[in-house]
Formats: sequence, structure tokens, C-alpha cells
Amino acid sequence: MITNAADVAYLALRLPAGTRVTYHGTDAAAHGEWTLQPCACHPCTAAALLGHPARRYELYTADGKPGPLVHVRHTSVTPVVGEAELNEAVCAIPTKYAAAQLRKDLRRAFPGVKFTVRTGQGKDRQKISVGWTGGPGRTRVSAVAAPLLAQFGPGDRRNPRHISVTVAGRVHSGMPMVEAVTLDRK
Repeated sequence: MITNAADVAYLALRLPAGTRVTYHGTDAAAHGEWTLQPCACHPCTAAALLGHPARRYELYTADGKPGPLVHVRHTSVTPVVGEAELNEAVCAIPTKYAAAQLRKDLRRAFPGVKFTVRTGQGKDRQKISVGWTGGPGRTRVSAVAAPLLAQFGPGDRRNPRHISVTVAGRVHSGMPMVEAVTLDRK
């Protein structure tokens, strides 16, 4: 039962137990990074028993020990987003990095076969061309390249698989920006 605007705001931002957060509320001595749990103080427990949504948190240390504050408002904490989550949320892998990943996948799948993997230029910059001599057939190479393009699931949605590539020592994860992969066996 939602009773007021604070309930609605909390439900929109509800964080699961164990979420890493930064506390920035009124108690300056407690500012910093914590994990949180739903508040189990008497008023919050009584409200939950009456069917009202919980609206407060308790702060805990990273190793699970109770922190200095209970009954913390949801507006006083901000979730800490890890680098992997940040990259996943905002990163589209450029075609040239997807091509480098495809080259690695092909070398792993067909050791000893030399592949040329190139990205297009201009209006074709989101296309990858793969060439090779001898070795596997087009169907086997296509099976390695296809996941960069699409995975067809419910409703035939086109969703490229997420890949991870290392660029300048930093790992980037996301969906490749690949429009087409052309195969040319010589």
C-alpha cells in the first residue's frame, strides 16, 4: 500500500540488501562508503507488518558489521557503480575493437589458419570483412562471427552478444557496433 510521495520515491530507487553505497546525509561523520540493509528499527518493522513499504536503510561495513546509522533515508545514499557496470551500461564497442575480438576468436577456433579481418571505411565503417585461404568452410567461420551480429530470442529481437575487449590495458564490455560481416574464402 503506497501512502505518500516518499513511498513512491523509495520504491523507484529501492536498493537490494548488500548494495554498496556512498552515504552523504546529514551526519558528516558517517560520510563515505557503506553497504546497506533494509532498516529493522521498531517503527520500520511495525510499518512493514502493517503492509507499508519499507522506506529506510541501515548502514553496514563491507564485512557485514553494523555501521553507525539506522533509519537512513533513501535520498541520503547513492549506489556505487563499479567500473564493469559503468562500461556495461554506457559502452558500445566500436567496430575496430569488435574486429580485433573476432580475429582472436577465429585464431582460437581455427589455429594455424591465417585470417585477415578488416573494418570498412566511410559509410561502411560498421562492417567487417574476413578473408582466408584454405582451412574451414564459410559455415564454420560464420558460426564464430555470427554472435557479433545478433542473437535472436523472444520476438526475434536483434541483440548482439556482449563482448569484452582490452584497449590500452583497460577492459571494455558492451555491445559491438557491427552492421555486417562479409566472408571471403579464397
